[in-house]
Amino acid sequence: MAYDAYSSIADLYDFAYDEYGDDVDFYANLAEAVDGPLLELGVGSGRVAVPLAEAGFDVTGIDVSPSMLVRARARVTAAKPKGRIELVEADMTSFDLKRRFGLVFVAANTFQHLLTLEEQRACLARVAKHIEPGGIFALGVRSPATVSWEEAQGWAPLLLHWTRTDPETDDTIMKLCAEQPDPATMTRKLTYIYDRVSKDGGVRRAVFETELRYSTETELRLLLQEAGLRVTHVYGDYDLTPVGIGENLILVARAEAP
Repeated sequence: MAYDAYSSIADLYDFAYDEYGDDVDFYANLAEAVDGPLLELGVGSGRVAVPLAEAGFDVTGIDVSPSMLVRARARVTAAKPKGRIELVEADMTSFDLKRRFGLVFVAANTFQHLLTLEEQRACLARVAKHIEPGGIFALGVRSPATVSWEEAQGWAPLLLHWTRTDPETDDTIMKLCAEQPDPATMTRKLTYIYDRVSKDGGVRRAVFETELRYSTETELRLLLQEAGLRVTHVYGDYDLTPVGIGENLILVARAEAP
């Protein structure tokens, strides 16, 4: 069985990120502009895909993490969406669904988990095979200009991000993070620690390690052009903020006709 990096924090993922929904309306507006179903790469727990299906769109979501797909299926069951939704365990660099989609998108910095140009190109090649001529591709990543690239001397401070109360259990949950940037490769290694503290003082710790690659707007434009995807819009955030003002790089592209 393949290693599932999210298995240690799957039960905490929605608790940590469900409050974030700035991008859902953005992708819904793009979905209104195309014919045909939608495809999300890296669907995770369905944070974006399920609201889109609730709005009546037919959505397919792929993810490499079985534990996150379990969470997504539970979300689908609870939501009873109007649109059809299909969840598939697959890698975004090698998937083959044997059909095309009007909108393909990669939300919430998921594209940054592709750490090499080869992986990025492989993903976009699969996108080109799965998107309808004239269809839309969109991706959102964090701008490299918004993070510190100053390297610590072989160590990284562990910082408290937040402390919250779990409404279901009344446990206190603390999220801590250590970041190790590598300017030479434009990557950052992140170690997340979630401490769940029960009323009796017991502590249960979950550790999640990941690595993200940052790309410039120019790099992403070239990669998309290489894959036959013509960039039409670039934003700095999901409210259509200009690049350089928002924290993100959000690129929207059209698939060229054959």
